[in-house]
Amino acid sequence: MLLGIDIGNTNVEFGFIEKEIISFKISSNQNKSSDEWIFDLLSIHNFSSINKSEIKDVVISSVVPQLSEKIKLACQKFYNRDPKIIGEDLEYPIKINYENPQEVGADRIVNSVAALKLVKPPIVVIDLGTAITFDVINEKGEYEGGAIFPGIDSSVSALFSKTAKLPKVNIQETISVIGKSTQKSIQSGIFYGYVSLIEGIVKRIKNELQKEPNIILTGGHSEIITKGLAINHKVEKELIMLGIKEIYLWNKDKIDWFKTIKYFF
Repeated sequence: MLLGIDIGNTNVEFGFIEKEIISFKISSNQNKSSDEWIFDLLSIHNFSSINKSEIKDVVISSVVPQLSEKIKLACQKFYNRDPKIIGEDLEYPIKINYENPQEVGADRIVNSVAALKLVKPPIVVIDLGTAITFDVINEKGEYEGGAIFPGIDSSVSALFSKTAKLPKVNIQETISVIGKSTQKSIQSGIFYGYVSLIEGIVKRIKNELQKEPNIILTGGHSEIITKGLAINHKVEKELIMLGIKEIYLWNKDKIDWFKTIKYFF
């Protein structure tokens, strides 16, 4: 069994990858010691009934370097395995057409690798996490770049911190754009505002590509926002874990990965 670990700014996701994926999320507390992360791993295994001896390899995708070393050390102690970090120990099986490839967050490339296993390029991957990222894979299966926008939770927190009288609301689908109360107006603005953002940026990306891209949504709010989108798309909540698995397998076998995935199209 492969343990994939996605270290993000809000959460750390631990995914036990075999035929199926079983995932657990823990808050990205940078003040924790490696021993405290060991306790979290122990708790996850006790809850899931997965024996730690089943873990044969550990692969980490991280955008928080301060946490990477602590969690890597925790895994070394707990599993007696040396975790591999994507972008350092493991190479990407995809060409990156960025001005400085080192600037691209590992999560964005990992998502793109996974997307190429699911649909034919060109592709736009939209990750609705702490930030909303739009990642574009061109017709050749190369990573082109994308766009980054403040995430839903960040925007909502900013709204409430600056406006004393506005009530805090849950993010949810709304039927009408025109809210009949302050609460419903805020919910409408958040829901349809982000739906319109996604549809608008996808339209502009399509115009630049001059091709109709396949669209994949992932991330914490994808299952809410998908309800309002008027564009063809699919939702894959475990996209990052699928990408971790593909990068691990490619590095293990060093196959001509992109030629291989074309057989899926």
